[in-house]
Amino acid sequence: MKKIPLFLGVAVAAFALASCEKELEEVKNPSKSSSVSLLAKPDLLTSGSWHQTGLTVGTTAEGTAQVTTSDLFAHARPSMLVVLATYKSDGTYSLTRGVQPDRPAAQPATGQWRLNAAADSLILTQDDKTRRLAVEELTSSTLRLTQTEDAGNGKVSLYTTVFSR
Repeated sequence: MKKIPLFLGVAVAAFALASCEKELEEVKNPSKSSSVSLLAKPDLLTSGSWHQTGLTVGTTAEGTAQVTTSDLFAHARPSMLVVLATYKSDGTYSLTRGVQPDRPAAQPATGQWRLNAAADSLILTQDDKTRRLAVEELTSSTLRLTQTEDAGNGKVSLYTTVFSR
């Protein structure tokens, strides 16, 4: 009778050590999926091309919490949507929009990009214009950027643009 608690204690200790050993093996040999998630934000941004898959605008009146959200993606002209976005590791970017009616082929817009130190803001410079976009999500397959603008008359608009690979 006195040996049953001893055997139970030994069994629990054996299971605990076995599970610790498995965790150590995972640390020594991380899986491929975990190594992808460990990429730095700039590497996630530059590791391939992006195409726009969403565009919404949310409008709020000053002093209220009510937000009116509209999906603009399905209603936008092709010339307004980004067909191909490429961010290169040398700090340059290229955005190609859909075909415009008065031009035979889409002309890419180029400029410089950088992430701030916290990687929560993407700063785009094209010619003499600089835009700061909040990075809401940046994974190996999704890039979600937001920009706030004063819509006038005490209203604020929040534009959310979603890119995918």
